[in-house]
This record gives sequence, structure tokens and C-alpha cells, in this order.
Amino acid sequence: MWSAARAFCAPLLLVTGLLLLTSCGGGNSAEAGLNKAGPPGLFTDATLTDYLMTGFDEAKLCTGLQGGTFEELTVVMMEPQFPCRWYADGCSGEFVAPNTVKLGTPYVWKHEVLHYLLFVNTGQADPEHTHNSFWNCV
Repeated sequence: MWSAARAFCAPLLLVTGLLLLTSCGGGNSAEAGLNKAGPPGLFTDATLTDYLMTGFDEAKLCTGLQGGTFEELTVVMMEPQFPCRWYADGCSGEFVAPNTVKLGTPYVWKHEVLHYLLFVNTGQADPEHTHNSFWNCV
């Protein structure tokens, strides 16, 4: 009886093992329907938005300025150093009135938010960086 069961199970186990081995590596798993391609385009993770919102709130709290909200901003992700009117070598961040921040790196975010907040609250974005917030809030 055991030999009949072994005779039946051995080929079944062999075929199962071979099927498992053939499914590893090698072929295009997307064609097999295992992994679907993502939609084309450029996307950001929600953690970037959270980072930007937190930085905005921190800058606004630090300055004490009341006007301006994160939701009013247009944020444009740029290459790390992009052409701008301020520096011959380019910028890694730029505020463009009335509500656009061009951002080459998230590390300059609060600095650009300060320009926006100053513009909204005083009518002047302070391109010369004379406001004490540029030293105290970044």
C-alpha cells in the first residue's frame, strides 16, 4: 500500500517542484500577469507632502505671520539646480510671486516659504534676506 502511494506521490511532487522552479527568475513576470506596470508619469510619495506641510507650519509659527496657507501655494519640483533670475549659477529654490515655489531640493523649502509668507503679509518677499526670520526660522 505504501509503495502504491509513493508511486503516485513521487511523480506528483516532481512535477510540482519543476513548476515551482520554472516560475522563479528568468521570464518577464509582468507578461505573466504577476507584476503590473505602474502608470506612466511622475509621482511623489505622500511623505513629501507631509514634509512640506510640516515645514510650512513650522515656518509660519516661527515668524508669527498670520496670512498665507499651504493650500494656496503652487509647488513646482525642479532639477536640483535650475536657471533663475537671482544667481548666474542657478537656484535650488525660488519663490515667484504671488504663490509659486520652485523647489530643486526639499532642503530649501522653509527658506522659500519665508519669502512667500513675507510677500503675503507685507507685500514684499524680501529678496535681500534682511528679515530676521531668514536667520531664526530656517
